[in-house]
Amino acid sequence: MEEKKIESLTGKWIYEEDYGYGTAQGELILVQEGTKLSGKIIFSENADSNETFMIQEKIEGEINQNRIKIRATEYDIIHADYDIRYELDSWEGMMINETMIEGESLDDQGVAGSFRFTKIV
Repeated sequence: MEEKKIESLTGKWIYEEDYGYGTAQGELILVQEGTKLSGKIIFSENADSNETFMIQEKIEGEINQNRIKIRATEYDIIHADYDIRYELDSWEGMMINETMIEGESLDDQGVAGSFRFTKIV
């Protein structure tokens, strides 16, 4: 299968993740400059044993052909009904097509999951 070079990932993406202990849903705002990626991801996380909370993470990363690597550099708690300590996330994935990225996530606590970014066009 021939790899297709994507013109730009800049834009707004829907974010969905299943990490075994729960799910996360939100949006990703990406800016691509050359092979460098930056932006933020805002999402609600619903862990099986806790109430939903909302997090915003500042991100940076890179794209190489159709593979992406993104890592969070800092976070803010937007909403939580209780005290939480959040671990920064990272995502590694592959462009499925021009509007979808799928891959694996991992946080600094070692919790892994699978994610999908779907571009809003």
